[in-house]
Amino acid sequence: MSEAAPRQLFGFETAGDGDLLVIRETVREDWLDHNGHMNVAAYLIAFDSAVRTLCTGLGIGPDQIPLSGKTIFVGQANIVYRNELVRGSRIRITARILAVTDGRAHACLSMFDEDRDVLAAFNEQLFVCADMATRRPCPFPPVPNERFRVVFDAQRRFPVPKFVGRRIGLEHDPARHGGDVS
Repeated sequence: MSEAAPRQLFGFETAGDGDLLVIRETVREDWLDHNGHMNVAAYLIAFDSAVRTLCTGLGIGPDQIPLSGKTIFVGQANIVYRNELVRGSRIRITARILAVTDGRAHACLSMFDEDRDVLAAFNEQLFVCADMATRRPCPFPPVPNERFRVVFDAQRRFPVPKFVGRRIGLEHDPARHGGDVS
């Protein structure tokens, strides 16, 4: 018999796929671009807000910097856009921890259009714990270290989302492009 995911984890509701429900939001007027849909920068703002909320719940948010001197820097990020979001769209962002070491965590965040119940965007990030005095990578403090590992352990049995590890690229056909295009 498989073990059910906890319904709450560090104050976050869990979804059936094990992801943590991090935030709910509505697409704001100032998030729209000239095409009438959510601007690329606004996706980053929404995902960054979710990361801040997640990290705060896991013990390494902005409010803990004065106590620990540690924070999260993002070492790498990738966004995959799947469905358009427009003015007033209700969104929810969920998070999953895919891997964790003493000072890093590989996470993915999914943004859903709640009105249509579809994935709107997917964001994969590498969190790096940083010492604010040196601004260099360092190990997580004890509380976030334990919490990231608890979340990872609770989520590890679920399938890895299909957009994890995507790379950007086009097929290169030298004959079509007259040789090297670099």
